[in-house]
Amino acid sequence: MASAYRDVSFVPSHLGRTDIVENADGFIFTIDTPGMTKRDLKVKVKDRVLHVSGDRKFESGYSESKYLMSERSHGKFARSFIIPDGCDVKNTNAYCDNGVLVVVIPKADPDSLESEVVIQCGSEEGTGELNAEFESIPISIFPVPAIGKVVVINSDTPIIEAVKTLSHFQILSAPVRDITKPDDAAWTEKYLGMVDMVGIVFHMLDILGNPQDFETEMEKTQAFHKTTVAQVTGFAKLGPFVPVEYDRGNLLDAMLLCGQHNIRRVPVVKSPGGDLVNIITQSALIQTLFANLDRFSTVANKCLLELGLGGPSNVFKVTNDDTLRTAFNIIREKDVSAVPVVDSKTGRIVGNISARDARYIVGSNKIVKLLSMPIRDYLEIVTERVDNTAITCSPKDSLRAVIQSLVKSRIHRIYLTKADGVPIRVISLRDILVKFTKEPEGYFGHYFLY
Repeated sequence: MASAYRDVSFVPSHLGRTDIVENADGFIFTIDTPGMTKRDLKVKVKDRVLHVSGDRKFESGYSESKYLMSERSHGKFARSFIIPDGCDVKNTNAYCDNGVLVVVIPKADPDSLESEVVIQCGSEEGTGELNAEFESIPISIFPVPAIGKVVVINSDTPIIEAVKTLSHFQILSAPVRDITKPDDAAWTEKYLGMVDMVGIVFHMLDILGNPQDFETEMEKTQAFHKTTVAQVTGFAKLGPFVPVEYDRGNLLDAMLLCGQHNIRRVPVVKSPGGDLVNIITQSALIQTLFANLDRFSTVANKCLLELGLGGPSNVFKVTNDDTLRTAFNIIREKDVSAVPVVDSKTGRIVGNISARDARYIVGSNKIVKLLSMPIRDYLEIVTERVDNTAITCSPKDSLRAVIQSLVKSRIHRIYLTKADGVPIRVISLRDILVKFTKEPEGYFGHYFLY
């Protein structure tokens, strides 16, 4: 890269590895900082040089044990990058999320040659002040499914039939029942996992590839349609089956699992026997927060900037001239549930593509051609548009306002945009949930069995 380059070495070798991207708005530095939060990092711009440093402490936690293997890195690192002329150093933003530090330096006439940068942290937990409140609410407060039972898909169901079932009940995921196990089997044996639209998208792209002739296209389409959900559930991207007990579980359990542990859907089982009685989704938790915003106002009334959700972050996006396949490839490669669609000329957000869109194309014998369709045409011709609407917010909006927008629109993500409508960040349901809770040390113990 000609206009910004690396200058200082770093230690250890895989802490601080950096990508630098230049676009029309400025420079984006993406730096690997595994296991660190904003408290472990420092960012400063001085004399046209961006300085980034961090320290990952070694904490074994095993006072009376000896290590048989120790490969995880710890120690200090420091990186420096020369900043080109014409940058607005004063408005540098830094954001830390899931062990990745992102520093954004806008292009503009500089007002200052030096700036201390406040690092925001979008995935950092809340204070825990509401933990007791959530723990006092039993998991039984959630109504059972309106259809009277949880939708379960048998392990020998072809993908195309599974998609039809999910679409019919307007859900994105369902537990997979191992048909080789008896009815009285424990839940640990009875359920293989959660099949969902995201996993189906991953599998679809792996199987179909990009055939160049009609005969190959049809063969691959048929092979995809004949795949059973049992063959899909082995993929790492699919959701695990991690339940809470109906009689003992509480709202804090579900908040922590869906928030801090990023489990999209939490099954509720009855013991003994492990009968499945409910599924708690991230969306259901957001609706619960919405119904009790006054009760949780100490967090809900804070603005996005106060909560570390008001700054720029990596936004993986597509233009309306790109193909649907491009959007699905980004969903798979970047491990996100959706991507915003921006106008190819202005950069303004005009729509949204998510794994939910798979339901429109999976059942077609022209699946490959649909994947090659420009998103502009797809949004205008194929979809119902409701699911592809993009809702937006500003850094000074309160979390209360964001939750209200999500619930009202029934959409699962909201985009933070600049004044000109260009998206700079996505705020997911998980981002919101983690702000209301803090996981107590050892809370789940040996809970996780997957």
